[in-house]
Amino acid sequence: MVEDFFYIISRCVDALGGGTQSGYVLLSLLLGALCWVVCSYYTRLWNKKFRVKLRHHLLCGMAAFFTVIFTIQFRAVSELEYIVYDIIFDWHEKLKDSDFNSETYEKAFYDLKEVYPSAFRGIPEPHQRGSVIPFASDNLMQDCVEIYVTEACANFSTMHPFLNLMLEAQPGISQEEIEYDIKDFFRKNPGATYLLDNAVNIAVKHIRESLHEQSPKTVWKTRLILVFLFLLVQMIPFGTIGYVAYRDLKIGKHNYV
Repeated sequence: MVEDFFYIISRCVDALGGGTQSGYVLLSLLLGALCWVVCSYYTRLWNKKFRVKLRHHLLCGMAAFFTVIFTIQFRAVSELEYIVYDIIFDWHEKLKDSDFNSETYEKAFYDLKEVYPSAFRGIPEPHQRGSVIPFASDNLMQDCVEIYVTEACANFSTMHPFLNLMLEAQPGISQEEIEYDIKDFFRKNPGATYLLDNAVNIAVKHIRESLHEQSPKTVWKTRLILVFLFLLVQMIPFGTIGYVAYRDLKIGKHNYV
């Protein structure tokens, strides 16, 4: 989940245009410098005699660095709506080159064989020459397509768990959608054999359209997570320096370490 979140953020940063990126890098540097100043002097609010040392400035530098990174990332998330298509395309291409097809075929073969034993009589096992899933009936075909669709969606949830969270609020792929796709295929390709790649395409289309619909919510939810992480991380330098300044005030010894 965390890895996928920061992978998506990095893709958003890469998607920023050169001029736009330069402008926001400059803005982030200015905000980082401001954060450094605030971190250096905010302890004067309760300890006017406290002075930060070099080691404290290192913590201020940490706060400034996180501010720079956060500012760029916060702006970059606006590109999420556009890069989702690229992410889904890349996932689909990797799916073709993985063991997904062979593993899903084997699962579908044995699952369907239990339900339709007569249709599989005499059919070679998976990994044997001539092994096929016989579309002996419309029900068998639809059940097979549902297995492929379900496995494709499960694979996406594994590869991109963060984006998958945004899909959980969306309805799943209905039987009507699957039936429509099968009928549409045969309407355009009369007499042909239904291609199981089409079943995967159903899942790809559903994921793409659902994420596009959810993209505005996804953007602000992602930014909300970034704000939370930013504040959490900033507690380290600000909290440490604040604690040192408080102890210095409490024991009456300035520049205490």
